[in-house]
Amino acid sequence: MGKKSSLPSRLIFEESEQNDALMEKIFAGVDYVPDKEPALEIPPSETSLKKTRTSPTDAVSRPDAELDLHGKTREESIMMVQNFVMTCHANQFRTALIITGKGHHSGNQGPVLKREVQLWLERNGKQYLKDFHTAPGRFGGSGAIWLNIK
Repeated sequence: MGKKSSLPSRLIFEESEQNDALMEKIFAGVDYVPDKEPALEIPPSETSLKKTRTSPTDAVSRPDAELDLHGKTREESIMMVQNFVMTCHANQFRTALIITGKGHHSGNQGPVLKREVQLWLERNGKQYLKDFHTAPGRFGGSGAIWLNIK
């Protein structure tokens, strides 16, 4: 936990000392976080930043990067979203897609991840994003968030 990030200082995300203390308390002594379900055979590229544009004609219709949060906890998702948004901004991407899922396994709570990700984007994404909204149907509809990056 005590390691400093190797990211350039302009990419380091700082909220507040209170939030930093809370995160340290939450993750203090955590060496291993087991998956809540058995691991699926998903290639690592599906849960990390990836360049998806393949031709000039795809530029309007496909996002520059995607992040798939299926199977992630709230805490994992927020950390991944934070890094994803800052990395997309630093790489001067124009659009990005965050796949949260539709919450079919969340019971009566509905889509928990989408709600949490949207809250984070509203509170912390202003310096990186022009706006964000529910993704078009062909990119996941209500199970995904489309980002327009500054």
